[in-house]
Amino acid sequence: MMGMMGGGCPTVGMMGHGRMGQGFQGDGGWFGGAMGRQPKMGAMTEGRTAYLKGELNITSKQQAAWDAYASAVSGRVELMQGLHEGMIETMKKGTATERMDSRISGMEAMLESLKAMKPVTEGLYAVLTDEQKVVADDLIGGDCGAF
Repeated sequence: MMGMMGGGCPTVGMMGHGRMGQGFQGDGGWFGGAMGRQPKMGAMTEGRTAYLKGELNITSKQQAAWDAYASAVSGRVELMQGLHEGMIETMKKGTATERMDSRISGMEAMLESLKAMKPVTEGLYAVLTDEQKVVADDLIGGDCGAF
């Protein structure tokens, strides 16, 4: 999810950390730090979408496509946050095979989420001017979160 904020790809990074390191004890590692701040993800998403809307200079004629896009982003964040919350215990205490299953589920959910974002992103992109598309090309879809 942080990838959607332009901060790299901890979704994949988190799922690739196994039991190594101290992050599982809450010392600021993946589960003590980044994951512990997830409740703020909604506010971060709202801020990011407001920023994106401003940078794109969305017009009233483009508002319906924007609303569909912003709604999909919000739903995607809620879905992924719920998934991560469910993964935390498995990643802390699960067996090797349970952690692997959890990673597989997480990656499948990420793929489905990206697939769900594609049509609304295409819909938004279709109503943008050439100038807005340049901005969109710079700000949307370049990170692992495709937001």
